[in-house]
Amino acid sequence: MIAIRADGDSEVGLGHVRRCLALATELAPSSDVRFFLKGSEAVASLIRREGFRCEVVPAALEATLAAIGSAGARGLVLDSYEATRADYEAARARAGFLVVLDDSGRYPLPADLVINAAPGVAAPAGENGARYLLGPRFALLRREFAGPVARDVRQRVGRLFLILGGATPSGLVAALARVARQALPAAVVDLVVGPAGDDPSLVVEKLADLDGVNVHAAPESVRPLMLGADLAITGGGFTLFELAATGTPALGVELAPNQRANLAGMVGAGTLVAAGKAEEAGLHEAVGRTLRTLALDVERRRAMSQRGLALVDGRGAVRVAEAIRARLAERRPASERLACSGS
Repeated sequence: MIAIRADGDSEVGLGHVRRCLALATELAPSSDVRFFLKGSEAVASLIRREGFRCEVVPAALEATLAAIGSAGARGLVLDSYEATRADYEAARARAGFLVVLDDSGRYPLPADLVINAAPGVAAPAGENGARYLLGPRFALLRREFAGPVARDVRQRVGRLFLILGGATPSGLVAALARVARQALPAAVVDLVVGPAGDDPSLVVEKLADLDGVNVHAAPESVRPLMLGADLAITGGGFTLFELAATGTPALGVELAPNQRANLAGMVGAGTLVAAGKAEEAGLHEAVGRTLRTLALDVERRRAMSQRGLALVDGRGAVRVAEAIRARLAERRPASERLACSGS
């Protein structure tokens, strides 16, 4: 059994859970995968609906380590902003094999594998990179994002996709929908409210007087909406990689400091334009100005789309699952490896 400890609730969002589910799907054919969630029962139910066992655990990592020890786990995938270096050391000692899904880029880390999809991150000096699977090739996306993309970058921006993560803040997302309609009055806005965010009815209520906005409450898949969009507004989390994989030019808003590396990396890669931080007084004006600029520059949008498709191919979860299986196989006793190979 492979254990996955992830955080997911209305405060931290669903980015950790979504990427862990993508990885779990690729591990599942050859391993029993079990989730240990620091979060809400509502998020646990989402995981169970994907076919995985899930136990809600306390924030302290010790409870998770005790649970996976009792379950006989062969290894642990740990995805938490709150985990410290001491937590990693304890997890590696107790679990025997530790995979860290990292967003900090501060290395080295005491783990058998470290995954960070942000562009521009580098392994620590002296490492050959075997323990560090870094960059957008390792973005943990659902299988659907590895499918072929037929992207037609149109002269006119007719549809705009707006998403601020799985824990959608109703006030900010409604305000940005208004900004988008003012900046691009001919464009339809497809606004997604995530399953861990505010009640979708709050967003609908805030936009009751505004035409041209479709509110989508926790859709099963956001990929069709992305493929139908000419431009997107997003936070700086997991969705950045999905937008790149669909070739959707995007404008990014920093919702939390831990999103800074992703946003900066995507700006550097040319798939994204950063508009600023959510709490900045001039954010709305910056978003409107950037939308109008991008709408008038079809060549720039085309270049952003092409760079995104070249950067993220949607097979990161497959690569990481293969690496985990290979490392676990190396750790088996020689007699067991020979038996498995039929020798």
